[in-house]
Amino acid sequence: MATIVNDDNKAYERLIKRFPLRPIRDDKQNDRAAEICDMLVDRIDSLNQAERDYLEVLTDLIAKYESRWDTEVAEMSPRKLIQYLMDQNGLAQKDLVPEFGSPSRVSEFLKGERRLSLEQTKRLAERFRLNIAVLIDRNL
Repeated sequence: MATIVNDDNKAYERLIKRFPLRPIRDDKQNDRAAEICDMLVDRIDSLNQAERDYLEVLTDLIAKYESRWDTEVAEMSPRKLIQYLMDQNGLAQKDLVPEFGSPSRVSEFLKGERRLSLEQTKRLAERFRLNIAVLIDRNL
């Protein structure tokens, strides 16, 4: 039994050395935490208790860091949010033509000359896996 506990402790210590369980403060740390989380989830059935404990705390830290994004998104206008998502995903205006219907509609929206239609809102929410409410302009 002591060998199992010792092995669990060693596995836990290796994980702590790879990524200490401290508050996540930036996107780079969050990406690193997500990599380790993915690695552990890939072998979830073979994790020992110490590794499961580490994974539980790590996912809590990731969730806490990412929850701040929900607040930021809620405060962004639909236009700023789409521009942000385009930037984060390396998208050009032409990439959003399927959601808008034409290149000119994408351009007009991004310039602030046009609001989103209900259909565009639905398609954008689906594409970016967003709650449709964040794309509804609150300044109508």
